[in-house]
Amino acid sequence: MLYRITLLALFCISLNACTTRQIGTTYGGSTEQRLITHSIEKLMAQLPVSEFASFRQRTVLLNSHFIQRNDLLDYADQMLRMELVRRFEVVVTDDAEQADYQLDFFFTSLGTDTDSYGLSIPIINVSNAAESARLDVLAVDMYHGISECLYYVRDLKEGTLKKHGKLLARIRTDEVSTPIINFPISNID
Repeated sequence: MLYRITLLALFCISLNACTTRQIGTTYGGSTEQRLITHSIEKLMAQLPVSEFASFRQRTVLLNSHFIQRNDLLDYADQMLRMELVRRFEVVVTDDAEQADYQLDFFFTSLGTDTDSYGLSIPIINVSNAAESARLDVLAVDMYHGISECLYYVRDLKEGTLKKHGKLLARIRTDEVSTPIINFPISNID
C-alpha cells in the first residue's frame, strides 16, 4: 500500500501545471518578426481619431522613447510618423521652432514573449539541466507580440501638457500540445 501511495505521489509531482515566460530578443524568425510588427501596426491603428483629428495640417514635433534605443523603437517611430501623416494629415517636423505641438510617445513594451501553461511531465537531464525537456500531457504554448505606449501632448503655443492613457496591442499565435497531436490557434493573420 505504501508503495502505491509513493508511486502516486511521485506521479502527481511529475505532472505539473507550469507556466513560464521567456522574452524573445533576436527576432530572427519570421513568426517573431510578424508578431512584433503586426502588434505595432495594430497599436498605431488604435490612435484615437478624437484626439488626433485636431492636429490636421498642424506641425508636430514627434519624440519616441523606450528603455533602450534599438531597431524596434526605430521601426515603431517610423510607423507612428507614417500613420500620423496618412490618417491625420499631420506635418511632422524635427525643428521645435516650427512646431505647434510636441508629441512624446513612451513605449512601455515593444517585443515578443513566449509562455507555456498546462500539464507536462518534466524530463530532467541530471548532467546538464539546460538540456532538460518536457512531455506535454495537455499544454498551451503561447507566442505573443506586444506593443504598448502612453503619450503626452504639449501645446507649444499655450504651454499646456496633457497625458493620455495607455494603448495596448497583442498579437498571438498559440499551440495546443498533447503527446499525440499539436494544433495551432492564431490571430497573426
